[in-house]
Amino acid sequence: MGDVETLIAILFAAALLVRLADAVAIPYPIVLVIGGVAIGFIPGLPTIELEPDIVFLVFLPPLLHASGFNASPQELRAAAAQLFSLTLVLVLVTMGAVAVIGHEVVGLSWPGAFLLGAILAPTDPVSASATFSRLGVPERPALAVEAEAMLNDAAALVAYRVAVTAVVAGSFSLDDAALDFLTSAGGGVGFGLAVGWIGTRVQHRLTDVPLAIFLTVLFAYGAYIGAEQLHASGVLATVTAGVWFGWHSHEMFDADTRLNSLAFWQALVFGLETTLFMLLGLQLEAVFEQLRGSQGIGTLLAYVAVVSATVIGVRLLWVALPPLVGRLVPAAMKADTGENWRERLVVGWSGMRGAISLAAALAVPATVSGGAIFPDRDLLIFVTVGVVAVTLVGQGLTLPTLMRVLRLTGERPWSVDEAVARLESAQAALDRLDELVAEERVDAELLQRMRDYYRAQFRRCMAVIGGADLPGEEEAPPATMSYPQLRRELIDVERATLLALRNEGLLKPDVVTLIQRDLDLLEARLQEG
Repeated sequence: MGDVETLIAILFAAALLVRLADAVAIPYPIVLVIGGVAIGFIPGLPTIELEPDIVFLVFLPPLLHASGFNASPQELRAAAAQLFSLTLVLVLVTMGAVAVIGHEVVGLSWPGAFLLGAILAPTDPVSASATFSRLGVPERPALAVEAEAMLNDAAALVAYRVAVTAVVAGSFSLDDAALDFLTSAGGGVGFGLAVGWIGTRVQHRLTDVPLAIFLTVLFAYGAYIGAEQLHASGVLATVTAGVWFGWHSHEMFDADTRLNSLAFWQALVFGLETTLFMLLGLQLEAVFEQLRGSQGIGTLLAYVAVVSATVIGVRLLWVALPPLVGRLVPAAMKADTGENWRERLVVGWSGMRGAISLAAALAVPATVSGGAIFPDRDLLIFVTVGVVAVTLVGQGLTLPTLMRVLRLTGERPWSVDEAVARLESAQAALDRLDELVAEERVDAELLQRMRDYYRAQFRRCMAVIGGADLPGEEEAPPATMSYPQLRRELIDVERATLLALRNEGLLKPDVVTLIQRDLDLLEARLQEG
């Protein structure tokens, strides 16, 4: 069986594992890590060789672009102090701590130890987000964990590039590394903004849905490749372009294109993450065999345990610092990630490592300048896989129990913010309806149907605002000859009101996405009719 057939079989196994994860209510990355490692040790299974540069080029741009697309610039700005603490300072602190352990305990060279720190610095929110959505979690820690995971990818991977260059070149200068970090980051952000600006104008002119969706993928890869060719950060360029496209998606796409695009990107990101976990499992057995000759299994597991404890311990200590330091320096409280110690503990325990760390480990070059073998590459991959497994399985499986023990409860099916936004959108639609009545453009029967529909929306919103359970959704009025045209105009009014609330910083991006998706679905149904 060839590599392609093997890969297809592995992906089919991954689909079964994801279904198993759903059945047992466990986030799928946890099951994929366990299953991928187990599959990798099946006797006779061929090893699929991956070119390191291909790993970064194929996997990173879509994953980073998608995380940027779902971010809100206003929320990032509002939580700037928290995010600066988690996405830059904590990344550097984690890198430093892991580098010390890597050098003193694992025996890596200093450049190799800092490379291990850069690989393990970024967190992965997939498991935490799945748990949050299932059990509910207060807004502040949820925002901290999810926004952090997007931005610390960028910071850690820029540092990763600097560390790889140092190992390949055989020399390391802190001053040169800091300068490379700053110039690479600035260039990446600037190039990403340029791609976003150009892409918005190109997409705005398109009416072909498949082409528009296809271009979103090309822009993600184009931002990454173009920035790298200019010796800037492709990571930051891709994230920045994603943030721009997400903020301007209502200008770029109509409802039908937006719905299809979201579905496509969900499937693409899921497929890439699944493939990444499974490919790593296939290669782990060969890595383990090469290491076993020079390192005992007990020693290797001890390295994984020590590095995992360092990664987890540094994070738990860091999120506990703001209230302690805040007693002496009140400004430090701006970086606090929770309202109380229970929320901080959840943020600290949510620092699982995942797909980005795996991609970075697999992308470590096989050789250095002169053609020599990259020092300790297999050991870096093995320790990375071990830490990912420990954090995803250990922290991921215990996070739901921890939240229940701490009695952290989430919001209602509609949050108050969402109910207020829907209420204001419905009021705007009713106001427009009154204008159309004054212009004698709506007959009496249709007018009554639409008013009944929006009054039902009012009752549902007021129930949530008043603290009651969300009432069942009432059916929209049946379509008549003039209904689709009227309904589209009212949907436009609702959408405009929703975006105005977003632009004023009054709504979280997930609330905007939920409501806009409902409006897009309504508009798409009208187009089908």
